[in-house]
Amino acid sequence: MVNLDSQQYAAVDTDSRQVLCLAGAGSGKTRVLVERIAHLIENKKVSPYEIMACSFTRKASGELRKRFEERVGRGAHHITMGTIHSISLRYLKRFGELIGLRGKNLTVYSEFEENYLLRECAIDLGIYKGKAWKIPKREIDAVFNDYYEKGLIPPEDHPCTPIFNEFISRCRENNSLTYGALLCGFKILLPLIKQYLNLKHIFVDECQDLDLLQWKIFNELRDLCGASLFVVGDIDQSIYSWRGAIPEYLIEHQAEFEIFKIENNYRSCPEIVEAANRLIEHNESRIPRTMKATREAAGDIRIMPNMDTEAIVKKILTFADRSRDKDICFLSRNHFLLKKLASCLDVINFPYIYIGRQMELIESPLFRIFHSFLKLLVNPFDNFSFLLIRDLLGLSRPQYNEIRLKATQKSKSHFQTWVESRTEESSNRVSDFFYKTDRTSFELEESFMYLVSAYDWPEEIDLVRTFVTSWMADNSNKTISDYLDWLATYDYSDEIKEDDSKLKLMSIHQSKGLEFPLVVIIGANEGIIPSKQSIEAGDSEIEGERRLFYVALTRAEDSAVICIRSERKEDERGRVFENPVSRFIKEMKNE
Repeated sequence: MVNLDSQQYAAVDTDSRQVLCLAGAGSGKTRVLVERIAHLIENKKVSPYEIMACSFTRKASGELRKRFEERVGRGAHHITMGTIHSISLRYLKRFGELIGLRGKNLTVYSEFEENYLLRECAIDLGIYKGKAWKIPKREIDAVFNDYYEKGLIPPEDHPCTPIFNEFISRCRENNSLTYGALLCGFKILLPLIKQYLNLKHIFVDECQDLDLLQWKIFNELRDLCGASLFVVGDIDQSIYSWRGAIPEYLIEHQAEFEIFKIENNYRSCPEIVEAANRLIEHNESRIPRTMKATREAAGDIRIMPNMDTEAIVKKILTFADRSRDKDICFLSRNHFLLKKLASCLDVINFPYIYIGRQMELIESPLFRIFHSFLKLLVNPFDNFSFLLIRDLLGLSRPQYNEIRLKATQKSKSHFQTWVESRTEESSNRVSDFFYKTDRTSFELEESFMYLVSAYDWPEEIDLVRTFVTSWMADNSNKTISDYLDWLATYDYSDEIKEDDSKLKLMSIHQSKGLEFPLVVIIGANEGIIPSKQSIEAGDSEIEGERRLFYVALTRAEDSAVICIRSERKEDERGRVFENPVSRFIKEMKNE
């Protein structure tokens, strides 16, 4: 265990079975995880097959795997590693038959597909007519959020239960799960595969961002396997409460863990570390921990008033002169300001990478309709994917309804029924795709190129082509099933490439886990960060916004530039808008 400070060494060398490692920003938590696992393998003679390591994003998981390979060699390949969603999908594809799924054929629905199918279910039940929901959509969303984040099923007398049951039934019928339901399925599967789980040590990174269902899964895994649990996190960096994260879990359950505080910051200059400490001390809901700067080189924090989008663009070249383009990252609380900045950069033809645009492409109707063809090759039971491509196959609504009726009578899927009833007269270039493609080998490149040429797609198909061919270039000899599994757990971090030599724009949420020599935070005004909603909600929400600003500030290594939009602005109608300076600037300056 070389190159560890005393706090890191204590966490790595402990014999405790339940560890909470509170690792601050830039404190070397990845090194702690790697050395802890290496210590178990080398000194405690633990088999790599008995270790599971979960990361919050696929990018973080890839970095962990790379570091493990460098540290412990080929044994790293035998560690169960990935995000909790990717690990869940792996087990469901292997053992899904135990809970009524055809595991090898299982496909995963995106947000677009989930919303589309939910609306179809609502139409069938008479809950959605025209563009109106008879049950408020927010109530339906709340039921599904409770299911995905807590594993809770609505009671029989709940008004949303019929549509919930119908949606889950349709997914099961289609041999598909939504992204959120992957964890629900895994939780149900766990006790049924106890005999196949040979885990002795479970590691969880970014534990402050776990929701209740994820905590239940890790605790059950620990109990079923009699394993140790080593969780790493930082309550001060918990920024995902809006999607179910419960940082207070660590506060309420801290007595169950042996706690190690890793406080040395190896990333940021002293000025940034001290400002971040002053800022976060205003939060009451935390386990006290203070970062300590280890770097001696001075840096700087610059606060710039009256920096609207146009003014920021004028400064871009100045920032670029100070550092290499790829070392600059512009962060914002919301995408509205980022999109305005991106539009202005387009006008002056300044190169940049906007993290999030690929996700917009993935959730577009064109992308999902195109990929429905590939999903049906892997999962012929997916009635929903067949619905999405009905028009492209040349099927009228009466023909489609006839197929649905025959499918019910024959206990087959809509796709299987259509294949059996297809005639020469009903064939076209698109429908021929399923006969030109070898469904036994699932050759992605051949299937993809044929599908692109089989139909007069909109111009945006070039974006889809670039996306898929980019994956194929990095994953030769992989199958369509491999590609769809990768796509099912795609996240924003996958858009960030190590060799990108352009200025980057991203939201603060997307910057989690990253670092840059120069960080520019834009829109540091009340109503933006903290947001209007959090100001109205009160102290607990403000604490979440403060953690978000803390994360933004601690992404910076050498310099942070904080841009404040005009505090008072009058529009062409004479209306005056007040946007005071964010309270977080005063707090970090201790004013």
